[in-house]
Amino acid sequence: MEEKNDYINSLIKSLKVLEHLIENGEMGILELVEATGMSKSTVHRILITFKHTGYVDQNKANSKYYPTFKIFQLGTKAANRVPLKKIIRPYLQEIFSKCHETVNFGIVDNYNLIYVDKIVTSEPLRVDLEIGNKVSAYSTGIGKAILAFTDDLDISSINFVKMTENTVDSPEKFKSQLEFIRKNGYIIEHEEYIPGLTCLAVPIRNREGRAVAGISISVPSMRLNDQREKELVSLLLDTVNKIGKINY
Repeated sequence: MEEKNDYINSLIKSLKVLEHLIENGEMGILELVEATGMSKSTVHRILITFKHTGYVDQNKANSKYYPTFKIFQLGTKAANRVPLKKIIRPYLQEIFSKCHETVNFGIVDNYNLIYVDKIVTSEPLRVDLEIGNKVSAYSTGIGKAILAFTDDLDISSINFVKMTENTVDSPEKFKSQLEFIRKNGYIIEHEEYIPGLTCLAVPIRNREGRAVAGISISVPSMRLNDQREKELVSLLLDTVNKIGKINY
């Protein structure tokens, strides 16, 4: 069993600074001091170290620090080594070839949805969510689809914050959505995370019935009607039937 004394506190502090930079894109030393609660000298030493190793650079115009492309490269390499991503990629390509809308693949970690892979439509009207982007799972199609088949789901621990006028905002409404997914195998999320964007999603389940990931098709709402929704849902359900139960 890992003991607290085994932790390298300086490394924990360093990663905390790096996480804030990745989340915010660019921050000054005083902003990082306020965000992390560390001393100015500690934050400065961490930034200088990351800059020396090429993970952070400094904007000469405003003296703020930002993460470099080196971090993105590491993240991409790590994501590409996830076996499940390699398994699912051909199915994403098949879905895209049939609908020509943006297709997403994601997982849930600690009630947050993380986008792992995507194929973006060439249509001029589209929303492009970055790979690695982390959002509250309850407000997204994939997130709902996965949480519906999560064994240790604790809805009481979710802080429902409205992202849009349509975002689910109560445990009762959320439970109703999860029940729909369990019964029908899919969810249509109408502009709960981004205004004007509808997301149709399905879970990918393992042999025990637990959802390990999810796939979605994201479409500007103005390009949808009842018939088109039915076609896209059918496409997603056919795809997860082909995938079957993942040994994962």
